[in-house]
This record gives sequence, C-alpha cells and structure tokens, in this order.
Amino acid sequence: MYLLFRYKNMIPSDYKKLGHGEKQIIRQFMYQQIEDTSKEYKAMFGGE
Repeated sequence: MYLLFRYKNMIPSDYKKLGHGEKQIIRQFMYQQIEDTSKEYKAMFGGE
C-alpha cells in the first residue's frame, strides 16, 4: 500500500474501491517494479 501511495500517487481509498482482479494486477505490477528496481541497484552498486 505504501509503495502505491509513494510512487504511484494512489491513496488507500482508491485502492480499496478496486475490484479483486484489479488489485491482483496492481500487486503483480508492484512486485515487478520492486524486482526491477532491485536489479538496477545491484547493477549500479554491485552485489549478487
């Protein structure tokens, strides 16, 4: 929820109004963004 607010400007009430399928899609997009960001940081600063 915090990531949606911080990076996508989606307030909690907007998320709550979404249907179940929409919430699943948004969660998957956020998981993908977290994974992509992690890879970018590792490429820039080293790591496994």
